[in-house]
Amino acid sequence: MPIETGKMVDLVHGLLDRSVFSDQAFYQQELEKIFTRAWLWIGHESLVPNPNDFFSTYMGEDPVILTRDAHGNLHAMLNMCRHRGNRVVRADDGNAKNFMCTYHGWTYSSDGGKLVSVPGLQEAYYGELDVEHLGLIEVAQLDTYAGFIFATWDPEAPSLEDYLGDMRWYTDTWFNRREGGLELVGPMKWVIPTNWKMPADNFAGDNYHVSITHRSASIAQARVRGQPAGAPANTGQVSAFNRRTFGIGVNGHSTSGRMAELGEEAPQFSSDSILRQYRQGIQAEMERRLGPTQVRFTPIVGTIFPNASFLLSSNTVRIWNPRGPYSTEVWSFVAVERAAAEAIKKATRLASLLQFGISGMFEQDDMDNWNACVAAGKSLTARRFPQRIDMGIGHEIKHEIMPGMVEPGSSNEVVQRAFYARWEEFMTTSSWADIPLAPQTAQYEGTATFRS
Repeated sequence: MPIETGKMVDLVHGLLDRSVFSDQAFYQQELEKIFTRAWLWIGHESLVPNPNDFFSTYMGEDPVILTRDAHGNLHAMLNMCRHRGNRVVRADDGNAKNFMCTYHGWTYSSDGGKLVSVPGLQEAYYGELDVEHLGLIEVAQLDTYAGFIFATWDPEAPSLEDYLGDMRWYTDTWFNRREGGLELVGPMKWVIPTNWKMPADNFAGDNYHVSITHRSASIAQARVRGQPAGAPANTGQVSAFNRRTFGIGVNGHSTSGRMAELGEEAPQFSSDSILRQYRQGIQAEMERRLGPTQVRFTPIVGTIFPNASFLLSSNTVRIWNPRGPYSTEVWSFVAVERAAAEAIKKATRLASLLQFGISGMFEQDDMDNWNACVAAGKSLTARRFPQRIDMGIGHEIKHEIMPGMVEPGSSNEVVQRAFYARWEEFMTTSSWADIPLAPQTAQYEGTATFRS
């Protein structure tokens, strides 16, 4: 039966019951209703570049082996031996033609997980084992977008292209802006005592917190660089962004970014002069690949529902792996452009690690806030008062250029409402037939395609 969330998520008034972050029953339903049906980002082609490469990843709490077989085809299989359930791959990544279970020696190929060897097949099983149908369990669907690999367990799920919908118009402006696309370094992994939805909705586009949460880190960074720290921040002023910053929601995916005026130089959010010069140097290629309209948009941060996020200013992409109502395993990659010079790649990695990473200055600000917000769900008194995501409610617009539901201004919670509206749709339905998809309306004027 669908879980009853009518009193948990109030999208009319922009309220969230704190139980959605703390209740074990809700969490279990998320694993079953979201993480087995949604398209999940599980890796990137640069992580398995060669024949027989593999990368160990997750879909929710399900361990998954991502492989590239000897013919160059991608596969994703449940990391579970069909005999007793032992994991057949223990390494984070590597290169192997076959995977042998360390318990009884059942061996599977990287080519879709075919069962290729069973000790005692004739003596113990009398040749009666149905070897052909006992391979590793493959995902129902696997597809790629701009080098990013997605998979779903649900054979009835829509295509990845339809699932992403018009969100691609925004992510193209980073993921697809250069020939060759991105390559990922990492991941760094750590566990934080928060619910996976808290960082996912923050990365969806919470610009409101920037001038407060990151104030001390910004001052320290400015002093080291010999720069002025800027005017004092307050709740009515988000100094890092201007009035042409927007929050956008599409099919539960969300982003925040800046749309430049015609003839205006594209905005940059990197404080590294080398990276700013690099961005200026690739402008012509970006205009060719994206076209004159799309190239004017610069994403700041975003989340692809349910648990994949990106932050352009620090060149980081994330997977928020759920590990319980109060636990999230963060996988953080640094994204560098394949065509960039090595000096640019090095500067990108360094800038990313200093700001956002397990020891990044800004990272620790965020983690402390997320942990405390979710921990409030343990308080009997706090549970009586909902979280608020009502900022700017009723002021959403249809933009003349940008697709999706748009809210002008740097501070808004249209992205959070889009995220939790999608969450509720998954949690209260039993099949994809009952989950709406907005029709694709975005216009693409450049040479970039969905897969490259």
